[in-house]
Amino acid sequence: MPAPLVGRKFGVNIIPIPDKAICKKIRVLGISGSSRQQPVMSKSEALLDKALAQYREFGCTTEFIRLKDLKIYECEGNYSENPAYCTYPCQSSMKYEDDEMQKVYDAVLACDILILATPIRWNNHSALVQKFVERMNAIENQYSWFGNRLIQNKVAGLIVIGHVDGVQHVSGNLMNFFSWLGFHIPEVAIASWVGENDEDTTKDKELIENNRYTQEDLSNLVASALRLACALKQQCENEQKCSGL
Repeated sequence: MPAPLVGRKFGVNIIPIPDKAICKKIRVLGISGSSRQQPVMSKSEALLDKALAQYREFGCTTEFIRLKDLKIYECEGNYSENPAYCTYPCQSSMKYEDDEMQKVYDAVLACDILILATPIRWNNHSALVQKFVERMNAIENQYSWFGNRLIQNKVAGLIVIGHVDGVQHVSGNLMNFFSWLGFHIPEVAIASWVGENDEDTTKDKELIENNRYTQEDLSNLVASALRLACALKQQCENEQKCSGL
């Protein structure tokens, strides 16, 4: 007779880290999509900070962007009029002198790993993340319309935090978005936490920090994204060496 199921097993799927000499070549970008007034208020951003700290411990170079801190105009739907009008550099970046989306473009194009953190807002990602998604259409359209793929050999992962059970929905939407852009998805791509039905958010920080599964998922997200990014970089370097023979 099989043993009764007692829940998810803890500590049985620990993903090892690659050689630190390889990790030093990896550039990691963390993007926070939280709209909280102060950085210390955001639980999703706190997990993102922890992930970036782990990457630095492994020798990676990290960069952090808080979307809330940037002046980013909404996508004006140039693609809807004609796909050829949705170009990179984005027309909005050129149209508005104070638009700061180019800082995001530059960071995304320079990274090897992108970790995006978002709270759940009514069973979806945040409005700031949606603005980021729509403005990234100029990058995706370079390939689909012009045949120029700007995202290559890059890895994407997610941190999703909330009090409604929308992790699968939010993650599915964003992973689809990253896939269309050209990102690779690691074996463990998501670290998440969903609060209790009482929605007492004042308890969240302690509960997240003490949740072994969320913390294990975060470590495995860091490790699996790093392993994939290192493999892609080694493959790219080998191909370049071979092509130069």
